[in-house]
Amino acid sequence: VEENKTVVLLIDEAQILPDFVLETLRILLNYETNEFKILQLVLVGQLELLPRINKLHNFWDRIAFKYVLNPMEEEELAAAIQFRLTQAGYSDINGLFTNEAIELIYAHTQGYPRKFTALCHNALESLVMYDKSVVDAEIIQRIIDNDLLPIGVDTEKDIDAV
Repeated sequence: VEENKTVVLLIDEAQILPDFVLETLRILLNYETNEFKILQLVLVGQLELLPRINKLHNFWDRIAFKYVLNPMEEEELAAAIQFRLTQAGYSDINGLFTNEAIELIYAHTQGYPRKFTALCHNALESLVMYDKSVVDAEIIQRIIDNDLLPIGVDTEKDIDAV
């Protein structure tokens, strides 16, 4: 306050905050001077956060901006994958993921960044396991199939036993 600075508090995964913490944050938002707000609050979370905050009417009214980020389109997903590869130092003009792999990634993740990032991470690890140089649809499908198996179950035969 002495330096006339506003503190920005950014909370990720805000959907897991208990209600009493949300209420405490709401109370903290009441503190301000005649010139500026002492605290700016940025909550980032999954969609289930919205109805919880909406129930806290005094909190909801204090929110100046409410944004919902939609999942990416397939072209955006492909660009995001390429961007991340470039940032990691991959510079080959030929893509590391085939078009078919990108299509399957999009179909499985529906463009949600956390999901496609995890799937791509597993795909890159699989390149080493399968001694391949390009992520193709076969690799993606294997990962998808394995992710859907219950823990400790390795085969279709084992699934029938579960």
